[in-house]
Amino acid sequence: MKTIILALALIVLASSTQADVIATIKKIDQSPFGRTLFDTIWLELQTGDPLDRLLQTLTDLEDRYVAEQKEDDARNHEYQDACTVDISAFDKDLAESNRKKIELEARLEGQLYPQRGILQGLVAQKQAEVKGYQKDLDELDAQRAEENADFEEKVLEHQEATAIIAEARRLFADNIEHESFIQKGKATRQPVHKFTKEVASMIQKHFTQSAKKAAKFQHRKGYSKLFKAFATIASKVEQLADAGAVSKIIDLADELLAKIADSLSLLRFAEDKRVEAYKKSRNFVVISLTVAGTALANAQSDLAALNDVIAQVEASLDTTNQRIENVTADRTDRFTQCEEAVQDYQDARSARTSDRDVVSQTIGLVNKELRTLREQLALRQSAGEEI
Repeated sequence: MKTIILALALIVLASSTQADVIATIKKIDQSPFGRTLFDTIWLELQTGDPLDRLLQTLTDLEDRYVAEQKEDDARNHEYQDACTVDISAFDKDLAESNRKKIELEARLEGQLYPQRGILQGLVAQKQAEVKGYQKDLDELDAQRAEENADFEEKVLEHQEATAIIAEARRLFADNIEHESFIQKGKATRQPVHKFTKEVASMIQKHFTQSAKKAAKFQHRKGYSKLFKAFATIASKVEQLADAGAVSKIIDLADELLAKIADSLSLLRFAEDKRVEAYKKSRNFVVISLTVAGTALANAQSDLAALNDVIAQVEASLDTTNQRIENVTADRTDRFTQCEEAVQDYQDARSARTSDRDVVSQTIGLVNKELRTLREQLALRQSAGEEI
């Protein structure tokens, strides 16, 4: 009974093993390489030659796959080491560039830009000061020009009044001494002096014209009334009958001339004081303007120099940013190449391993399951393409 059970177990085991072998043969035949390999074995089997040469060829092919894989492993290892070195170099470059970028940005934001803001404020302040001092200087000069013009007008009016009164005095004085100014009486009587109508008319005309001229004065408008009064006096010849009255007029003219001279002297004195005060004030403003102008020029120079530094740092920052962009792109490209190389290596390794397994399994079939292999290949041939 035990013998029967053991026999049945061996039959079942044999059947199971046979089925596994056939499944292996079919699996190998499904791959293009396996199919080609089976075609070659079938041809060898048809010649009836010993299979030693075929087994040696398969063994050499298996060894070649192993050797090629070792070479491929070494090449991949070397290539991936180079990838690691390159990517590490890129990472180091990026780290240095990013450090430099942070340093440049910190210098700009924390130092240079605030300094520029301060200098720009200082320049604006000094420009306002220069503008203000220049305005003060212009106003001071304009005021001085106005005062001088006013002074010159007053001087001219004094001079014209002096000339008018001096001319009138001359007419009075000349005519009181002129023989046609008097008429002689009898030898036993005192001489009687009378203005002739011609002389009185001439003096009256002189003062009338002068009064009109003085009416145009801007400062000494009272001269016009004075000259009109003299013209009225000159029109009344009977009041100027004797030399005493005329002498009083001449004395009055001398007194007026003296007052005009005194007034002119005071006017010139006041003008001298104004000029002196103007020069002092102007000198102070000029000094202030010069100091502010120098400070402005220095601030503008400092700002220009700082702007040059900022431009250089900004250019360095732009260059650094561009380098970061370029290196990042190069790193990405290199990383992609390395990953593709890994994938290609794995694909090649998988394909080579698959082919080597096929060869190894085929060697096992030839060595241990040649009968089953021959039968399956014969069935394959008789069935056409499929086993």
